[in-house]
Amino acid sequence: MKRNLAVAAIGVLCVTVLPTPTAAASASAPTVTFAYCSAGTSVFYVFCEARWEGGTDPATAVWSKGPNMMTMSTRISDPVARYTQGGGSCIPGSLFGAKVTITDAAGVVTERWVGGGRACRG
Repeated sequence: MKRNLAVAAIGVLCVTVLPTPTAAASASAPTVTFAYCSAGTSVFYVFCEARWEGGTDPATAVWSKGPNMMTMSTRISDPVARYTQGGGSCIPGSLFGAKVTITDAAGVVTERWVGGGRACRG
């Protein structure tokens, strides 16, 4: 009696599943590309503005008072345009400055001190 034995080959398929990135990594920290403060046309008034690039969107901007400033607040923080404005009051006859702080969505912080360049109007 003759027996036929069939041998079946079984193939094994291996699949590697990689996770999909949830967010693109930040290429760099936020960088202030333009910053300016000036004594405004009104007595004691200071106007500041800044622009930034880089970092993880969305980012926020906050202005704070510096030397010889009595008050300073953020007026505009536009994460789409990457633009911010601040305003406040300074001590008449003194040189003044303010600080802008940019914080991106990943929590990376960049700060820039901005001098007024001339004495506060009084």
